[in-house]
Amino acid sequence: DSDSDSDSDSDDDSSASSADNKIDSTMMDSTLTTNKDNDIDSDDENFASKIASGMDSETGSDDNTSDDSDSESSDESSDESSEDGSSDEGPQAMDTDVGFDWGTGDAKQKRSTLSHDESSDSSDDDSVSDEDAQEKKSNHKSRKKVVEKKQEEKRISEIEQRMADGTADENPETTADFERLLASDPNSSENWIKFMAYHLSLADIEGARKIANRAFDRIEFRQEGEKLNVWTALIALESKYGTPKNFNDVVLRASQHNNPKQVYLRACEMLESKVDESNADDAVKEQVDQMFTKMCKKFRSKKTVWISHFKYLVKSARHDEAHDLRKRSLTSLPTYKHVEVMSKFAQLEYEHGSSERARTIFDALLDKHPKRMDLLFVCIDQEIKHGEIDAARRLFEKRVNPSSGQKRVKYSDKQMKSLFKKWYRMEDAHGDDERRMNVKMAAKEYVERSSLIK
Repeated sequence: DSDSDSDSDSDDDSSASSADNKIDSTMMDSTLTTNKDNDIDSDDENFASKIASGMDSETGSDDNTSDDSDSESSDESSDESSEDGSSDEGPQAMDTDVGFDWGTGDAKQKRSTLSHDESSDSSDDDSVSDEDAQEKKSNHKSRKKVVEKKQEEKRISEIEQRMADGTADENPETTADFERLLASDPNSSENWIKFMAYHLSLADIEGARKIANRAFDRIEFRQEGEKLNVWTALIALESKYGTPKNFNDVVLRASQHNNPKQVYLRACEMLESKVDESNADDAVKEQVDQMFTKMCKKFRSKKTVWISHFKYLVKSARHDEAHDLRKRSLTSLPTYKHVEVMSKFAQLEYEHGSSERARTIFDALLDKHPKRMDLLFVCIDQEIKHGEIDAARRLFEKRVNPSSGQKRVKYSDKQMKSLFKKWYRMEDAHGDDERRMNVKMAAKEYVERSSLIK
C-alpha cells in the first residue's frame, strides 16, 4: 500500500510538472510569435539575425524550464528516499560534499581580500601623506610669496608716502632717492657727501670714491666752496680707510683744483683727529708732523698755518717744540702779523697749556702796545673764562690807577668808557655790591680828574 501511494504521488507530481512545462512553452511560443510579427516589419537585412536571436532565447528558456523541473523532481525523490530511509534505518549524517567547500575557500578569499585591502589602505595612506607633504610645501611657498608681496607693497607705499610728504628728499634711504635728490640740486655738496656716507655705510669704499669724482664733474666751477667740501670729505675718507700714499695723492690733486692752503689746513685737521682716535700712534704722529712741516714750509708767510701747527703741539703737550715753533714763526712772518700771532699763541696757552706762559705773552704785548684795548680785553676775557677774577681786577685797576713806578698812559674818553662798562659788567656777574660801588667811584674820580686836566 505504501508503494502504491508513493507511485500515485509521483505520477501526480510529474503530471503537474508536465502541465507547467506546457504552459511555459505556450507562453514562449506566443512571445516568439509576437517578436516574429514585430520583426517582419523591420528591414530585410536584419530579419534573419532577429529570427535567430528569437530561436536562441526560446531554446534557453526551454533548457531553464527543464532544469527547474529536473531539480524539483530530484528534490522530491530525495525527500521521499530520505523519509523512507529514516523510517527504516534511523537517523544518518548529512552528506555535505556537494562539489564545493563551504568555509575554507571563503576564509582564504576573505584573508586575501583583507590583505589586499590593508596593502591598498597603506599605499593610500602613503599617497595621502605624500600629497599632504606636497600640499604643505606648496602652501608654505604660497604663504612666503604672499608675505614677500605684502612687504614689497608696504615698502613701495612708504616710498610713495615719503615722496608725497617731501621727507624722501630730507632723509634719503636708497640709491634712487639720492639720485633723484642730486638731479634736482647737483651743486649741493651736502647731498654728495651724504651719498658718499651712504656707500660707506654699505662698506663700499670704492663706490664712495666714484661718487666724489662724479661730484667734481657735476658741480659748477664757480662753486669753489662746494667743491672744497667734497674734496675735504674725500681727504677724510682716505685718511681713515686709505693708505698714506693715497692720502698724499688726494691732497696733491685737491691742492691743484682748490686753494692749496685751505686744502693743507683741512688735511692736517683730518690727521690731527686721527691721532686723537688712534691714541697717539707713532706712525700716525710721524705722518702728521710731516704734513704740518710741509705746510709751514710751503706757506711760511701765512699766519694761519703757524697757528694751526702751534695748536697741535700745545694740545699734544709738546711745549718745547711749541716754543721753538713760536720763535721760527716770528722770523718767517711779516712784522705786522706778529701781534696777532702772539695773541693767538697766548690764547692757545690759556686753552691747552699754562696760564702763566699765557700771562707772560700778554704782558709783553701790552707793555709794547699799551693803547691796544683789544689785547687788554682779550686777556681779561681769558682770565674770566678760566675763573681768574682777581687777575682780571688787577688788569682793570692797573689801567685806571697805575702805580707810582708805572708810566701813565692817556686813553681817550671812548676807550675809558668801554673799559669801565666792561669792568662793571664783570663785577655785576661775579662781584658784590661793594665791588660795583668801587667801580662807580673809580669812574667818577676819573671823570673829575680828566675835567681838571682840561
